[in-house]
Amino acid sequence: MLVPFIRTLILYIVIIAAVRLMGKRQVGEMQPGELVVTILVSAVASVPVQDIDIPLSHGVIPILTLMSAEVIISAFSQRHIRFRRLLSGNPVQVISNGMLLEKEIEKLRLSLDDIMAALRLKGIFDIRDVEMAHIETNGQLSIMLKGEKHPATLKDLGIKPPQSGPFYTVISDGHIIASNLKTISKDSQWLEKVIRANGVNDPSQVYFMCADIFGSIVFCKKEGAN
Repeated sequence: MLVPFIRTLILYIVIIAAVRLMGKRQVGEMQPGELVVTILVSAVASVPVQDIDIPLSHGVIPILTLMSAEVIISAFSQRHIRFRRLLSGNPVQVISNGMLLEKEIEKLRLSLDDIMAALRLKGIFDIRDVEMAHIETNGQLSIMLKGEKHPATLKDLGIKPPQSGPFYTVISDGHIIASNLKTISKDSQWLEKVIRANGVNDPSQVYFMCADIFGSIVFCKKEGAN
């Protein structure tokens, strides 16, 4: 029992390390080559896990080979546009001025239901509101609305918004994240004052707190904390 456990654990660590090399894309954002490598890695890893008579190296080496090839190809494609387009293809326009482009949709082997569902998922229920839409190389639908259909912004309304910055988590489940506290140019004394102002005496009693550089905070203490 111990041998399969150790082999599986080693392969798990190798796969995690290999996937990290591919970057932080989600499955729905992967390019075709990345998706193929991911599928192959899962297939290759399953063999030595199921059969302990197969040397572990027969799983590790192919995985490292696949991921090394992916890293090299990705680096090469970043520097060569033609090669990148050969691997990933080009975005395809499927809507123009509120009208579906039949030929382009047929080339992609998509149905009208696919296009309409993608529009609805983006909150668009009237195709006439769309100036243009493209199927990107990762299969996602990108949309540009017609000018009069764009949501009004504060600038359009002549309203000057209050200053705000990105929020960073400074306390997570009672643990202070010192690096984020430094990022927003705050110190432990400021944090202590904020905690006490919110009726808590110790960071361990805080479930979640985030703040920006202007001092705006979101605070949530743990249930039952005094």
